[in-house]
Amino acid sequence: MKPKISFKRKTILIAAIPLTLLVFFYAVVLFILIKNDGSSADPLYSGPIIPSEEQQPIQNSFGHSTEAMDVVKGLDLTGKIIVMTGGHTGTGREAAKAFLSVGAKVIALAPDIEWAKSNLKGLKNVEIEYLDLLIPSSIESFTQKFLKSNRQIDILVNSAGIHNTPLQRDARGFERQFATNVLGHFELTVKLIPALKKANGARIVNLSSRGHRLSNVIFEDINFEHTPYNGMVAYAQSKTALSLLTVKEDELLQKYHIRAFAVHPGPIPTSDLFAGSMVGYSPEYKVNLSKLLAVTLRTFYATEILNFLRRPKNIGDIYKTVKQGGATTVWAAVSSDLNGKGGLYLEDCNIAPIVPIDSKAPFGVRPWALDKNAADKIWKISESMTGIYYKE
Repeated sequence: MKPKISFKRKTILIAAIPLTLLVFFYAVVLFILIKNDGSSADPLYSGPIIPSEEQQPIQNSFGHSTEAMDVVKGLDLTGKIIVMTGGHTGTGREAAKAFLSVGAKVIALAPDIEWAKSNLKGLKNVEIEYLDLLIPSSIESFTQKFLKSNRQIDILVNSAGIHNTPLQRDARGFERQFATNVLGHFELTVKLIPALKKANGARIVNLSSRGHRLSNVIFEDINFEHTPYNGMVAYAQSKTALSLLTVKEDELLQKYHIRAFAVHPGPIPTSDLFAGSMVGYSPEYKVNLSKLLAVTLRTFYATEILNFLRRPKNIGDIYKTVKQGGATTVWAAVSSDLNGKGGLYLEDCNIAPIVPIDSKAPFGVRPWALDKNAADKIWKISESMTGIYYKE
């Protein structure tokens, strides 16, 4: 006669199964991330830096490992209104938490209201509004509602985005990454200019990426109608375009005391960006699995473990946590070091240096992302594609 297994032991055994699977899954993901990452073998970069009066790093106490909360210590943002896309997930959520901790009101724009409510639960002074960057009517609806409230916008943070997706097109026929990352934010920004003017000292923060180094804007074929599609190239051109829009926004709006900055948040393997990017083409269970994976990686210190195992030589290759990833966004929005400046590309809570186009530097901005002629061109293209024209 077999001995009976106690209820307590059965419970432990049943609980051990999903825990074992979780540990196995966690280990497999770490292995894949390390295997597909070659940065640990890259030598310390010692290549050229292009001199620039504007894109010149400054001396401050922040750096690669600074967290969003570190940036706002000692500040008081009471009465400030901050409008954010992507403020409910990943690095955007960490930036939002930092703003809220020092008295600001955050208006979080999200295509998934329930996800936003869940992620921002318990945070005070937050308004959540529906906005889908791929749906122009939702942008129009929010902006009209906000402008009718007669409130100012002190800081507009364009943080949402999608990354390396399969070739898809929006209802207008535009490539999905460009439509989301660039055109949606262009339309939102232009329509909110009256509210930005009211602040008499507003800032626009556009989330670019180090990925911009992989491609300039493919001006002759932005929508990949003839060019073979590559998801990372499409992502890269969208991030270059955002940097160029930053240059043009700053040029056009600084006379109204509105300054614009582009931000590289850092390499962040535990971001919600990957889950958000899957919405619209992957089954819901895959999206939810990706969300769970990101939370699991954050909970069990995956970033720290990966950095320990990888040991990259270049600071720019060291992975950031989402708390660290939100820091440069916050610094761009509130730092007095940036007073009187604008049209700049920022990283690691500092002004990034310019490096050559063919440079292998794991930091810095490539010249094509700051080119003023290209900025004029992408502005006109964005106006034409959206049908939204800026008038003084």
